[in-house]
Amino acid sequence: MATTTPEVCPAPQNNEQVGRRGFLASAAGGLTLAFFIPEISRLSDLEAAPIPGQVNAWLQVGTDGSITLTIGSSEMGQGSMSGLAQVLAEDLVVDYAKVKVVQGGPSLTNPVPVGAAINTVGSSVIRTNFWKMRDAAAAARETLVQAAMNAKGDQVRSNFTVSNGVVKHSPSGTLYAYSQLAAAASLLAPPANAPLIPDNQFKLIGKTVARVDIPSKVNGSAKYGLDVRVNGMVYAVIKHCPTFGGTLASTPSVPSGMLAVVPTKVFAGTGRGTEQTDNVNAVAVVGPNTWDTWQAAKRLKVTWNLPSFAANLNNAKFLSDAQALLTSATPYVAGGANPAGTLYTVEGVASDAAAANASAAKIVDATYALPYVSHACMEVLNCTVNYVPGVSCEVWAPTQSAKAVLSLVIAMTGLPAAAVTVHTMYLGGGLGRKAEVDFVSQAVQVAMEVKKPVKLMWPREEDFTHDQYRPMGVIHGRAGLDSSGNILGWSYRNVSPSILGQRGASLGAKGDSQGIEGATGLPYNMGARVTEWVSHPSPIPVGFWRSVGASLNTFGVECLIDELAFAAGQDPYQFRRAKLTDPRWIAVLDAAAALGNWNSAPPSGRARGIAIGTAFNSIVAEVVEISQVTTTGLRVNRVSCAIDCYIPVNPGSIQAQLMGGIVHGLNAALYGQQTFVSGVAQARNFNKSRMIRLGEMPQIGITIIPGPTASDRSINIGGAGELGVPTFAPALANAYFKLTGKRVRALPLFPGASMGGL
Repeated sequence: MATTTPEVCPAPQNNEQVGRRGFLASAAGGLTLAFFIPEISRLSDLEAAPIPGQVNAWLQVGTDGSITLTIGSSEMGQGSMSGLAQVLAEDLVVDYAKVKVVQGGPSLTNPVPVGAAINTVGSSVIRTNFWKMRDAAAAARETLVQAAMNAKGDQVRSNFTVSNGVVKHSPSGTLYAYSQLAAAASLLAPPANAPLIPDNQFKLIGKTVARVDIPSKVNGSAKYGLDVRVNGMVYAVIKHCPTFGGTLASTPSVPSGMLAVVPTKVFAGTGRGTEQTDNVNAVAVVGPNTWDTWQAAKRLKVTWNLPSFAANLNNAKFLSDAQALLTSATPYVAGGANPAGTLYTVEGVASDAAAANASAAKIVDATYALPYVSHACMEVLNCTVNYVPGVSCEVWAPTQSAKAVLSLVIAMTGLPAAAVTVHTMYLGGGLGRKAEVDFVSQAVQVAMEVKKPVKLMWPREEDFTHDQYRPMGVIHGRAGLDSSGNILGWSYRNVSPSILGQRGASLGAKGDSQGIEGATGLPYNMGARVTEWVSHPSPIPVGFWRSVGASLNTFGVECLIDELAFAAGQDPYQFRRAKLTDPRWIAVLDAAAALGNWNSAPPSGRARGIAIGTAFNSIVAEVVEISQVTTTGLRVNRVSCAIDCYIPVNPGSIQAQLMGGIVHGLNAALYGQQTFVSGVAQARNFNKSRMIRLGEMPQIGITIIPGPTASDRSINIGGAGELGVPTFAPALANAYFKLTGKRVRALPLFPGASMGGL
């Protein structure tokens, strides 16, 4: 395998217009193949359906020997560009090191220009693009082979073989490099159903290869949103009303040395919860450089109008509302208004579960609580805009939703799509927060006002206090056991705010998918089961957060399963194993238990907990080993994780993503929370949102279940980017019980922890 890596070009392409036949021949000469990658993501239900035949990823084989993949997904450290290049190289039968990956830009036109963006959310880039990328590569390969067949005058396909970008005519030994065939191939129609490389002949898929984005990140040439500089640029720093729902009373005077103070409103489509459309909820201080502008914004005195409901925006109220809805909620009515507080029955019948438990020998009844949690990306929200009134608008944004950015800018400026260019920059973390475009709308508003190129930034305090948080949740579980330890009935209700509801989605009979993710369709033999979700009325803005609903529900489900195992007097691992009905789940559970040495005693003073769950078509189990529990903290010594994502494209990348997810889950489970007093977020920076330090990093082991010997495209491929998060918290809580005898039913474990010295 080559030791070099493909070249990656993070700077996006302009939104060029391409004719319907233009995709077959590029100006530079060669074969350019357009193909549609469907937008399958958490946000897909909120966007217009893709146009049939839409093009949003391009593969070009040049006459100069170059192979270029243009793709619109965002790179935020998850390695999606590398994975897509790896998949492409497999069926194109080329050296992975020869693939040049180019960041594409979004478009709303049809046919769509090069690299139109897709949403980078829901661990979806590889899992939703895998087969389309393979089909496109295979079609390009067979088109090139057809060009060789035509050149040789031999139409017997079996007489031609392909190896490393070269087509060989076996009878004569004649060789044709792809570069020689590209021009002729550009005049041919690609086949509709090109054969794929058999799984047993894979040379790249399933192998660890170097990521395309790493060299530029090591040498400093990688460009993140905060790195953008434009000639004549000024700087803007945002300052929101401290109270959610508050609005500007009057625009303050421009501080000395600054250029302007610009009020910014909530633009249509960006409002969430308390932050309603047209509310002027922030001002931006504009100045000549970052530091002075930041300091001026910190000192700026602003008068705000506070909402009448501010007193109700506090944690005690959120909790009491949730507790009331655990026992009393109005059922969903088809065609009805179904306001906040509506009960959605997702699976089963409540009366059946209750009847089954009537004869139970033992009942476990437990309520679990999880807080709002901030995203806390290392790179704060930022966006650079160069607006020329009535002429053009150019945007540089670290965004997970470039298409949404394009639509927003068109709506705000009134410019045609051809006059708007969106550059998708590298993201210093996204975690779902940068799928939103509120910060982009603010940057555009400031640029339109000052009529200069402007970089808008959120200080860390604004990032923490005006996030769109992981929803809080209160979960009630009740389950009964017979005398043999079998589960007779399972009742489960999650009360949490609706992410999709805050975005204007009309919720159907099953409610918000994020409310039930990780709680339904579980292959446990639970007897008569009922799973319910109730929409919590809290208007605190909520959003997509790494693993979202699964991070709430896997905690509730797996803690309740563990409590049942204890009530039955059985080993938690063996109890789960006996109740599981899916062999893939059993294999993952076994792999995690083996990796975590479950069947051997832990060192003195330590204990282990186990949990298993699913999200984004993958199955993950974790064993967490802990020690040194005090009133202020504990030590996580070791985490053993196993995953089945069906087809592991790049094991090294999967391992890195799972490790990152485990650390993310660890920080959230031990320390992560955002609290509110009269609508004001209390944790303003990392000093009140503790993260583990380098010396506290646990040993992490990863086992990846191998892919099948012959894959079936009807079976969903799983994601990996978020999968380290959901099972960590319950495994930790279960280990905590084993070590201390105390059940953890509310997160975080140490809510008062802080980063000393910050």
